[in-house]
Amino acid sequence: MLTHAVSTDLESVASAQRRLLEQVGVLAPETVALNEALGRILAETISAQTDLPGFDNSAMDGYAVRAADIATASSAAPVRLPIVGESRAGALPTAHAAGTAMRIMTGAPMPQGADTVVRQEDTSRDRDTVLVEVATPLATSVRPRGADMRAGATVIEPGRQLTSIDIGVAAALGHDRLLVGARPRVALLATGDELVPAGTPPGPAQLVDSNSPMLAAAVREAGGVPTFLGIARDSKESVRAMLEAATSSDLVVSSAGVSVGDHDWVREVARELGTISTWRVAMRPGKPVLIGTLRDAIFIGLPGNPVSSSVTFELFARPVIRKMQGARKVHRRRILVRTGEEMSKPAGLETYSRAVLRDSPDGGLPRAQSAGDQGSSMLHSLTRADCLLVFAAELEVIEAGTIIEAIPLR
Repeated sequence: MLTHAVSTDLESVASAQRRLLEQVGVLAPETVALNEALGRILAETISAQTDLPGFDNSAMDGYAVRAADIATASSAAPVRLPIVGESRAGALPTAHAAGTAMRIMTGAPMPQGADTVVRQEDTSRDRDTVLVEVATPLATSVRPRGADMRAGATVIEPGRQLTSIDIGVAAALGHDRLLVGARPRVALLATGDELVPAGTPPGPAQLVDSNSPMLAAAVREAGGVPTFLGIARDSKESVRAMLEAATSSDLVVSSAGVSVGDHDWVREVARELGTISTWRVAMRPGKPVLIGTLRDAIFIGLPGNPVSSSVTFELFARPVIRKMQGARKVHRRRILVRTGEEMSKPAGLETYSRAVLRDSPDGGLPRAQSAGDQGSSMLHSLTRADCLLVFAAELEVIEAGTIIEAIPLR
C-alpha cells in the first residue's frame, strides 16, 4: 500500500518512480505452454538437463577418419582410404576401423573410433575409395558432446522477457511448459464531458478519446491485460462509480481530471477511496500525475493531453506493469546521443522531448533532431518520435552537439 502523505512540493521523477516501485509486489506466477510464452517474463531458472549436444557429431559434410591415418596427405600425394559405411543424422553408425573413412553428414554422430572430419571440399572420390588431399588436424570439424551446454548449467535466468530464441533453447532443453509472471489486470478509464469514443464523430466542442486506445495498446505492449471501463463524466458521482468498479484490478490507470480545476474530480475521489502519494512531479510533459492506491490496486492518474499521457505512462505505469510480472529490467534502456540542434526548456522541470534519431556521418553517437512542436497536445511529433530526450531539471538551453541521454521508443 502507498501510505505517504501528500506533499505540495514538486518531486523529482526518479524519487516518484522509486517510491512507487518500492510498493509494487510481484504477482504469483503461472505455467503456460511453450507456444504461449513469447514475450512473457520468465519466473524460473532454465537449466540444461543433459549435455547439449548429447553426442559427438560432425560440423561438416565430409568423411570421418582418424587423423593419424591422413597425417601425410597433400594435394600432390593424397591418402587413399576405403569408404566403409555412412553416418547420417538420426541414426547410429557402426564403429570406425583404422585405415578407413566413413561418409558423414552435418549433425550426424561421430562413429566410435573416428576423431576427425575431413571436409568434402578437401577430398575427391573414386568409387568406393576417397582421396584425402589435406592433412586435417586432429578433432577438426568435430562438435564434442556438451560443447554448447553442460548438464546442470544455468541457461536462462528468471526476470528475462522471453524471445523466440529463448523459446527454441527451452524446447532444445526438453521444456514444453514454462513458469512465467502473471499478466497484471489493468483497468483503464478516461474522464471528460467533451470525450466521445473512437469511431464516433465528435460534435461541436467534443473530442475523440484517443488516450484510451493508446493506453490499452501500451498496456498490452508492457505485458498487461487491459480492460477499458469507459468514459466518466465530469461529476463526482460518475468518477466515483467508475473508480470503484476498477478497484478489483492490479493497476488502475485514468487519464484526465487529475488537476485542480472545477470539474476535475479524480484526485478527490481517489483520496476518498484510497491514498495519494504524489501528484506534483517536476517534469514536462506530464505535470500533474497522480500516484496512489485504490484499496488494494495501485492507482496512476495521468494527464489528459495525449503526449503527457503517453510520457507519464512510459515513466510510471509501464515500470509497474513490468515489475508485477517479475521483470529484472523494468525501465527501458537509455542511450547516449548528441543533439543536432540547439534546444530549450523551462528551468526546474525534467523535460522529455520528442526526437528523431539519425546515424552520425562520422560513425559516432546518433544525432537527435526535434520531432516537431513539443506542445503536449501535438500528436504529429509524438508519432514521428523514436526516442525521448531526457533533459535535466536545471538545464534551460541545450546547445547543438551536447551529449544527452535518450530513451529509445522503437
